Amino acid sequence: MKNKLIGILVSIVLLTVLLFDPSCVLASEESLKIYDSTVDFRHFDYQVDENFMLVGYDENNIVTTTFNTIVIENTYIKVTLLPEFGGRILSIIYKPTGHELLYQNPIGTPYGIQEGNFYYNWLMVYGGIFPTFPEPEHGKAWGLPWEAEIVEKSDEKISVSMSFTDTISPVPGVPDRFNNGNTGMTCVSTVTVYKDKSYVDYNIKLINNKNETVKYEYWTCLTLAPGSEPGNTLCPPETEMVVPIDKVLLRDNWWPWMGTVDKAIDAKEHIFEYRNLAWFKNWSDMGIAYASPSVEKDWWGVINQENKEGILRIANNKDNTPGLKFWTWGINSHNTDPATFGDSSRPYIELWGGHSSEFFAATTIKANEIKAWDEYYIPTVGMSKITNASKNGAAYLEYDTENASVNINAEVFTTHPGKELKMSLALKGNETLFLLEENFDSSPDKADIFTVSVPEESVSEGFSLLTLEVKDANGEILLSAETPFGDPKQEETEGNDIGDQPGTEPTETPGNGPVREPEDQADKEHEKVSYLSVFILPAGMAVIALIIIVLIIVGSRKNKKPK
Repeated sequence: MKNKLIGILVSIVLLTVLLFDPSCVLASEESLKIYDSTVDFRHFDYQVDENFMLVGYDENNIVTTTFNTIVIENTYIKVTLLPEFGGRILSIIYKPTGHELLYQNPIGTPYGIQEGNFYYNWLMVYGGIFPTFPEPEHGKAWGLPWEAEIVEKSDEKISVSMSFTDTISPVPGVPDRFNNGNTGMTCVSTVTVYKDKSYVDYNIKLINNKNETVKYEYWTCLTLAPGSEPGNTLCPPETEMVVPIDKVLLRDNWWPWMGTVDKAIDAKEHIFEYRNLAWFKNWSDMGIAYASPSVEKDWWGVINQENKEGILRIANNKDNTPGLKFWTWGINSHNTDPATFGDSSRPYIELWGGHSSEFFAATTIKANEIKAWDEYYIPTVGMSKITNASKNGAAYLEYDTENASVNINAEVFTTHPGKELKMSLALKGNETLFLLEENFDSSPDKADIFTVSVPEESVSEGFSLLTLEVKDANGEILLSAETPFGDPKQEETEGNDIGDQPGTEPTETPGNGPVREPEDQADKEHEKVSYLSVFILPAGMAVIALIIIVLIIVGSRKNKKPK
């Protein structure tokens, strides 16, 4: 009996330690791991020769190919790599929501056969994120195996590289306009996942192995469907391409419908405003658009406005990847039967970041030169608009004037979930006026929202910018955003439906001082549970342990025989 009581006592003490010391739980939650797995890809049966040229297919036979994959995951993201078929990031699942950020084709089909649009004169879409080079339109390596290697594995991060060297010379059947030749270039993409971050670090390196200048094209292809259920990825009609540009170059000469969506800026040169085309529901058919003339800011992406879940690509676009290509199959792709051979239209959004301004506009790499840059892919939850973004998160700022007050609303979602951060709001101009400074624990499953109201008369002159900064515990700036201040109307852009999306209204308070939006009932219940776990439960366990100790002592004394 005594031994049983001691065993119970030890169990209770261990449980008490785990409940009382949150670091024990955190250490488990922040586990970082890598392992091998497989994925099944269903597709129409096809055959290729030694040059990957299509030599046969069966329109009535859907088969399954099982690929080997590499999975890296931490508490917040699960990233699946597929080196064997195009060296791609096939999947990014954001664990707090359980949703997929990328697209995967349920049934692949060869299409574009002998139409002259692709290097091998055919294509089959699978999905994910992958490098395309050294030719335009998916390049040469989209369906070929890449070499994979674990280059770093530590408690802090895991990195896996996938590499491919172009030794492919044109053969009969390759369309003439793919004329960059056998470049000898090597592309190395390295995927890194960190222990406690929810972003994916994607480093791209292009290596010219020749002693001469080489002509090439490079684009990173992103097939996106954020907020999707795994295994059923798609973009609903209310999906928006959030891109900080105001005009695009359209291929309306190929698809006339594109010229009817937005106002023409220069119709002869096919330059149009970028407003309504940002919405998937407004793509009545397939089409191509390019940022005009380029992307200057460091972010762009897609938000599923039905559930406010998105994915943003972060990169130094101005210096490294100024080109941006838009492609979708059109809203009617929701009606496609994937089991139809040759019809590859699917409801996803395809965005490309490249070295050129558009396809078939090659650039060059000098003899023995290496070009390298980083791209980051970050999830967003609870954000419908973006003012600025970095690898550390996204922010949105807005304000209005009402009842002689300026009401400011800020939304923040970071890739440092669970960390205590500091947010500050300020007006800047001739001087700096701090409006709000507040510590907060970054939420993994919703945007952190801050509101503040100030008397209009106190900020009526001398201020031109509303600014936000988010800092970590060491005072390092993780995220910043700014928006012009001085136009009290802040009217929504004409034709942009985003203003109709449900948002968070500023909290009304009896005063003019800075305020933080009250937490909802779920947050309060979460606080109660946390309080119970950290204080009440350990205290109760300690009392039980004390009672058991007393019982053991009393029992031992009763059983002790007198001398």
